[in-house]
Amino acid sequence: MIITSAPGKLVLFGEHASRHGKPILVQAVDSRVYAILKPRKDSQIFLTSNKYDVVKEKWPTKKLDILSAAIEKLVEKAGEKKGFDLEIKSDVTSGTGSSNAVTVAAIGALNEYFNIKMDKKQIVDIAFQASSGVTGYGSGMDVAASTYGGIIYYIKGKVTRVVTNEDIPIIVGNTGIKAKSGPIIKAVQQLEQKYPTLLTVFIDKIGEIVDEAEKAIRTKDWRTLGELMNINHGLLSAMGVSSINLEKLIFASRGAGALGAKLSGAGIGDNMIAIAPEKGRQVSNAIKRAGGKILPVKIGEGLRLEKSD
Repeated sequence: MIITSAPGKLVLFGEHASRHGKPILVQAVDSRVYAILKPRKDSQIFLTSNKYDVVKEKWPTKKLDILSAAIEKLVEKAGEKKGFDLEIKSDVTSGTGSSNAVTVAAIGALNEYFNIKMDKKQIVDIAFQASSGVTGYGSGMDVAASTYGGIIYYIKGKVTRVVTNEDIPIIVGNTGIKAKSGPIIKAVQQLEQKYPTLLTVFIDKIGEIVDEAEKAIRTKDWRTLGELMNINHGLLSAMGVSSINLEKLIFASRGAGALGAKLSGAGIGDNMIAIAPEKGRQVSNAIKRAGGKILPVKIGEGLRLEKSD
C-alpha cells in the first residue's frame, strides 16, 4: 500500500494575471487530500472518491476527469500498465483548491508505485498538463503550491520559489458561496478583448504588486502588505470579479482594524483574506457579523509520502 498527501491552496496575490505570465503568491494550507493506492494482481485500474461520488469506478471516469488524465500521463511515462485501486480522501477546506490537490497527491502515489523518480518540477508539469488539458485554462500555480508547500512565488513554466514556511497573520473569511472558476475567467477574458489596453495595464500592475508583496512577507512588513492587498483588490474589483458578498466581508474586516483585505482566488464567491497582526479577534468577529465564516487556515507542507510498503 502507498499513501501520499497534498495540501490545498490559498491565493494571496496575483489572481487573473498569472495566466499572462505574471507572478503570483500562493499559500499551501494545512488541510490535505490523501491518495491511497493498493496494487492489484491484474492490469485493471479502479478509482474511488466519496467527495466526487465515485465508488470503485473503472478508469477513466468523467467524474474524475483531471485525475483520469493525470493517470494516463503517468501510465504512459512508466511504460507499463500495472493495475491498482486508488482511493481519494479529502479534508481540504472549501474554496482552497481540492481538485488540484487530488491530482498532486495521486501523481505522488503513482510516482512511487511505478518508481518513476520524478522531482517536484516534473510533478508540477505533469499535474498542470492534466489540469489545463481538461479545463482549458490555468497557470499551474495551484498544483505548484500543493507540490512545494509553504508560500510560493510562481511564474507559469519559469519560476517556483518558496518565500516562507512560516504562518503570516491572515484571517480567511468564506462567503458561503461556491463560485466556479471557468465562467469567471471567461468573463475576464472577454473584458480583456474589449479593453485590451486598459486590462494590460491592470495585469502589469498586479504583477508589480506581487513582487512588492513578496518583499513585505520576507521582511514581515504587515502594514505594507495590507496596503498592497487593498490596491490589488481594487484592481480585481475593476476587472469585475468581486461581488457584494465579498465586499461585505472585506469592508467589515477593514472597519474592524485589518491593515488590508482582498478577495482570494477567482472571485465572485468563496474566500477573502485580511491581514490583522494585532486585531485578529476583532476582524474575525466583524467578518462573522457580516455573514461570513472564518476558516482556520495555517500554512501547509507540500506533497508528502505517508506510507509505502
